[in-house]
Amino acid sequence: MVSLIGALALTSVYGLSVVVEEKDQMISQLQLRLSNALDSQSVLQQRLSMVQLEQDTGLAEVAQLKRNIDELTQQNVSITEELLVYRTIMAPEQQAGGMKIEQLHIEPMLSPGYYRMQVLLMQVARNKRWLKGDLELLVIGSQDLQPAQYSLSELQQESAALSFKFHYFQEVNADLKLPDGFKPERIELTAKVKGNKWNKKAEIVHQQNWPN
Repeated sequence: MVSLIGALALTSVYGLSVVVEEKDQMISQLQLRLSNALDSQSVLQQRLSMVQLEQDTGLAEVAQLKRNIDELTQQNVSITEELLVYRTIMAPEQQAGGMKIEQLHIEPMLSPGYYRMQVLLMQVARNKRWLKGDLELLVIGSQDLQPAQYSLSELQQESAALSFKFHYFQEVNADLKLPDGFKPERIELTAKVKGNKWNKKAEIVHQQNWPN
C-alpha cells in the first residue's frame, strides 16, 4: 500500500511538472511572437511616414501600408489576449495593479551620452478596463568615485512626466542624457497605477542592470 501511494504521488508530481513546463514554453513562444509582431509594426509605420513625405508615391502604396499596419495591430491584440490567459493561469499572484513591466530596453544613440529607453507595458489579468498612471525612473551608479543616482526629470532635456494609458499593451519611449562622468550600473523603473472603482492603486517595480 505504501509503495502504491508513493507511486501515485510521484506520477502526480511528474504530471504537474510537465504541465507547468508546457505552459512556460507556450508563454515564451507567445512573447517572441508578440515581440516580432511589434517590430514589424514599427518598421511599417516608419515606411508609412517616409512614403507620405514622397511626392511621387502612389496612394495605393499608402493604403496598402495602412492595411498591413491594421492587420498587425489586430494580430498583436490577439497574441496579447492569448498571453493574458496563460499568465492568469500560471501567475495569478502577479496581478497586483492588473499590469506588469514586460520589457525594458536601453539603447545608445548616435550622440555620446544619449540613450533611448523603450518600455513595454502589458496587462496580466483579463480586465476590459483601461489602465493609466505614471512611470518613474531612477538610474543608479557612480560619479567621481561616489555613489550617485538620477531621476527621469534630471536625465531629460525637456522634463515631462512619463504617463501611460492602455488596454492590453503599450510601448512608452523616452530619450535620456547621462551627465558627464556618470557611470550607470543599474536602472529602477516604477509604474504607478492610478486606482479607481475597477482597479486598486498599485506600484510595480522593475529593476535590471544597465546594459554594457
